[in-house]
Amino acid sequence: MRLYKTSEYAIRALTYMSLQDSLVSVRRLHEELGIPRKYLAMLLHKLARAGLVESIQGVRGGYRIALPRERITLADIIEVVEGLENYQRCILGYPQCSDEHPCPLHRFWKRHRDELWKLIHEVTLADLAAGG
Repeated sequence: MRLYKTSEYAIRALTYMSLQDSLVSVRRLHEELGIPRKYLAMLLHKLARAGLVESIQGVRGGYRIALPRERITLADIIEVVEGLENYQRCILGYPQCSDEHPCPLHRFWKRHRDELWKLIHEVTLADLAAGG
């Protein structure tokens, strides 16, 4: 399974920011990471409202991580930008997929979905910044 673009962009931006010693502008993030500028600005605004990043206004302003990177998990980021419910849904899109009413892939996907769920709740920005 692949992350949605929104989460991918947010994780890439926050990982980059967590490695910087200074404020980072939207322009710099756009240039360094190739993330569309307007989309990036919208993501950073969401992340700031949620308290994961801090926005500093002014000529020398920009963004920085608001919490220690050891405290920010992938789940925290994904929840803010798209919600975690997508990672608990049926992989085939069935609305009523469960152990009692499984889709054809349910028993195979369930184990991997549970592993993915654990992973996104354990991996932090510190882990990503350290290269895994």
